[in-house]
Amino acid sequence: MEYVATQIDNSVRELEGAMVSLLAQSTLNKKEIDLGLAKSMLKNFVKNTHKEISMDFIQKLVCEYFEVPVDMVKSKVRKREIVQARQISMYLAKAHTKSSLKSIGAFFGGRDHSTVIYACQTVEDLIETDKKFKTYVSDIMKKLKS
Repeated sequence: MEYVATQIDNSVRELEGAMVSLLAQSTLNKKEIDLGLAKSMLKNFVKNTHKEISMDFIQKLVCEYFEVPVDMVKSKVRKREIVQARQISMYLAKAHTKSSLKSIGAFFGGRDHSTVIYACQTVEDLIETDKKFKTYVSDIMKKLKS
């Protein structure tokens, strides 16, 4: 039970489903529930459960990385470091969330979907041409995935 509980921490519903599946496997195969059975049964379960990354989390992470206040990223300020943090946030939100361009733009200060497209294109171009910028984005992505 402890192994199952540590592997599935997204929701009680998923935990309950895993326990029911484990019990069903045990009953059908007439095997006693042990760590080996739990590991083999949960292989498929654990792969399918991943934490969804929110735009809010992305924004906080990027602002923390660049030491920029969160409210500035949503503002109309056009200082280079603010714009850069905003564009990277939009780029990561597009790549790691299921949000539409319109909702990403709205989240980052009521911007248009075309602004999000421009931000993503700018970030992609800078990743290809600027090594320092590429390092920024890869560092943030590592933190995002951990």
